[in-house]
Amino acid sequence: MDGFTYTLTLQEPVLANSLGGDPNSANSLFYIPGGLVRGAAINAYNGTKDADKEDFRRLFLDGRTRFLNAYPVSGNGRAQPTPLQYKKPKYFSGSDFSSLTTDAIHAIEEAWQVNVHTQRDAEAGHATEKEGAVYRYIALPAGLILEGAVLTETPADAKTIKGLLKGNILLGKARTAGYGTARIEIKDLALNEGGQLPTSKVDHFTLTLRSPAIVRDENGQPALDISTALKARLGVSSLTVTETYQRAEVVGGFNRTWGLRLPQVTAIAAGSFFQVEASVDADKLAALQKTGIGERRAEGFGRVAVNLPLPKIEKDKPWPDPVAAKTEAPAKSDNVLAQNPTAKLMVTRLARKDLDEKVIHAARQMTEDYKGNIPNSQLSRWRVVVRSALDKDKNGKHNPQKLKTFLAESKGKTGWKKMEKARVKISGEEHPQRLTEWMEELLEMPSKLYEAMKISSDYQRSLGKNVFKMDEELNLEYRLRLLDAVLAVMAKKNGGSND
Repeated sequence: MDGFTYTLTLQEPVLANSLGGDPNSANSLFYIPGGLVRGAAINAYNGTKDADKEDFRRLFLDGRTRFLNAYPVSGNGRAQPTPLQYKKPKYFSGSDFSSLTTDAIHAIEEAWQVNVHTQRDAEAGHATEKEGAVYRYIALPAGLILEGAVLTETPADAKTIKGLLKGNILLGKARTAGYGTARIEIKDLALNEGGQLPTSKVDHFTLTLRSPAIVRDENGQPALDISTALKARLGVSSLTVTETYQRAEVVGGFNRTWGLRLPQVTAIAAGSFFQVEASVDADKLAALQKTGIGERRAEGFGRVAVNLPLPKIEKDKPWPDPVAAKTEAPAKSDNVLAQNPTAKLMVTRLARKDLDEKVIHAARQMTEDYKGNIPNSQLSRWRVVVRSALDKDKNGKHNPQKLKTFLAESKGKTGWKKMEKARVKISGEEHPQRLTEWMEELLEMPSKLYEAMKISSDYQRSLGKNVFKMDEELNLEYRLRLLDAVLAVMAKKNGGSND
């Protein structure tokens, strides 16, 4: 088996949308489906995107390459869906995701980001009496780390996919509204989600679903009975499921190329467990665990573990709640915050929200006297370069050198002369400054950010013992964001003109 492991660090909240719920809201799954990662790879693919092409089918469509779901990472490594036999309240009331040992379940705490939005009228640009519905997004929070894998037939295919997944990628819905950016990092294949495969023919075994599975019955309809699909997959004529813990869920999706939703079908939920009696060769069970069962396996569906070691349930004793035990409050509230990673995430969000608002306020003040003498096409071109500098490298650092080189090469050209005519004014200063002069100073002088945004050089926010500070890297990021915001406000003041 070839392939690689990947780690996703969410730079923005991500909406990996689940089905159902309030029609005026969107609730994310607590993981990144493999189909979203596959979509990012397809978007970056330079070859012919045609199902008739063998390379495209092998890499993305027919299941020979499988993009596995990215599950949250905890202190015990990559989490997995909690087996459903432990989800009964008597035994376990923790998270849907956990890591297993032979004698215990280590649950993870689920952190969410909830944002409330107001619908805007397309023409007016703001909420109106007719177009002003309030809706809510419950998303995966920025800063969350998840891990998944891509399995391929050959090392060459793995190398091809690696080349498509690098830097920042976009995932999920509402990408133009501040959602969806994630940084992806590639590592060597290290996948530990299988069970204990037999070495010889067996007459019974267990299956645990590590992702939702879409299977069909004898009439070709989506089914919750795994027997028909399992018999066909193993090539046996007789098979009996003697014990099962399972749950149904509805899965769908969205095809951006078509601009259409995928058909919704009923699937067997991740964590479902089956005790099976059948005479099966060991190599067929190994193939089942390697390639999975059912449809849409290229998107991560149908992953199974054979004979997964599971902790025993003592029928007469309820299990303690691992989450409650993990977050039990110490005597002092400050210590709670210091020991709770959620508090660190909260103070980071609060500080960034404050800084984002100050960026917008500063950009509007600086461009109050802008006369609309730069065409939008020019502003858009410069914003593309600024945003490329905002992308982080593999070390998590911003690289403004490309932008500095672009400015140096633009001097004296027609576009530069148009930018020179524009003026920006820092609040409190007597005279406005040339836009080009201010841009060059902004890229070289960290203090220009503090002047424009009216904050101190030791800016920080705290929550309990968790402190968010303005370091050099964050200063550079917000200098670039301020520059992008200034250009964006200028484009808006142009009224959409591209002349």
